[in-house]
Amino acid sequence: MSKIVLITGCSSGFGMISAARLSSLGYTVYASMRDLSKKNDLKIELDRRDTNCHMIKLDVCDDTSIQKTISTIEDKEGKLDVLINNAGYGIGGFFEDLSEREIRDQFETNFFGVQKVTRFALPLMRKTAIKSDKIFSTKIINVSSAQGRSALPGLGAYGSSKFALEGFSEGLCLELYPFGIEVVLLEPGTFSTKAIDVNSKEAKAGSSEQSPYIEFTNSLKHLHSKILDTRRGVGDPEDVAIIIEKIIKRRKNKLRYLAGTQAKIRVGLRSILPFNWFRKIILKITMGTAK
Repeated sequence: MSKIVLITGCSSGFGMISAARLSSLGYTVYASMRDLSKKNDLKIELDRRDTNCHMIKLDVCDDTSIQKTISTIEDKEGKLDVLINNAGYGIGGFFEDLSEREIRDQFETNFFGVQKVTRFALPLMRKTAIKSDKIFSTKIINVSSAQGRSALPGLGAYGSSKFALEGFSEGLCLELYPFGIEVVLLEPGTFSTKAIDVNSKEAKAGSSEQSPYIEFTNSLKHLHSKILDTRRGVGDPEDVAIIIEKIIKRRKNKLRYLAGTQAKIRVGLRSILPFNWFRKIILKITMGTAK
């Protein structure tokens, strides 16, 4: 019997590629997105792979929308084997340039949205799970970020939301273990997706000449543009989809998986270097200063 997979944030990026890949492998995929008018890229990707999936509207910040999605899956399938919490976005800006509203909105999607979807999905997933300490066929995969392990300047709000997601996932992993549900964190670095180009926002005050951080903001924008132009160190999102496929197939997983060379290097350096040394390297690269 085919595994039933629900993925959030499938209009672009990792969600879209993962939905198409898993569908082509025979999984029954419910690819959700907040705005179904943005499903065209997913349809193109599905056609390219000669496959199909269920495209469904789901706003991770709306309880009614989430409940409707879970009820639809329960009515049609009677189970939910895999939940992939992928929906999210990043807002760029130094802390003083970010409004409280901008920071709260960041957490609402990246952190509380994951909690909301997971809360509604768990009753069905508990019914689906087989209690075992050797085989975990029912899984929750939370797409975090390397910034959930190592924060960067100008992306503190995004990094904070991912740090929170990491803590939530680690606690949830322990809580759900007795029920036979596995929780796994996937931590991508920089990848070539619309998440870089489209699913990102900028603090409204960030570009103001009155900002004390304007010099550093411009430096980060230059670095960002250079990354987009050269794609140096930018991974292929298909690699993330492959990791997700392996997590689903594996009987038992680690709690965390880093994805991408850049992520592995940065998180690795963060774990072995004294913070003062690490700070010097990061500031030199991102802000042009190493004081």
